[in-house]
Amino acid sequence: MKYFVPFKVTELEQIVRQAEKEKFNIKAVKLYETPLVTQLLVLIKGAEEPHYHAAHELTVVLLKGKGYLYLDGRKELLKEGDAAFIPRKAVHYYENDAELSVLLATFVPSYDGSDSVKVR
Repeated sequence: MKYFVPFKVTELEQIVRQAEKEKFNIKAVKLYETPLVTQLLVLIKGAEEPHYHAAHELTVVLLKGKGYLYLDGRKELLKEGDAAFIPRKAVHYYENDAELSVLLATFVPSYDGSDSVKVR
C-alpha cells in the first residue's frame, strides 16, 4: 500500500509492519494536512470509546483488517475496502475484529485532535 501526494510517496506497509510489533490500543499517524483537511493513518488493535466530533466530518476507508463501526446506534461490519462517512456530532466508535485494523481517516476541516467528545 502506498499514499501519494504531489511531493512525496509514503509506503504504508512499513508503518503497518512496525505497528504490528508494537503494543498499543490506537495509534494515529498524520499523513497530510492543509487548513481544510487532515488525513491520518489510524491503526487499531482494540476499540475506540464512543465519541463524536462537534466541528468535524470524517470519512474512513478500511485498508486492512475487519471490525465493527458503531454509528448513531447502528452496528456495521467493515471489511477491507469498505468506507463510511461520519457526520459532525454523530456518536461513533470502531471495534477491531482482527489482529490489526488500518484505516485512512479524512477529517474536514483540518483536525488537531482536540475535537473528540467522549460519550458515556
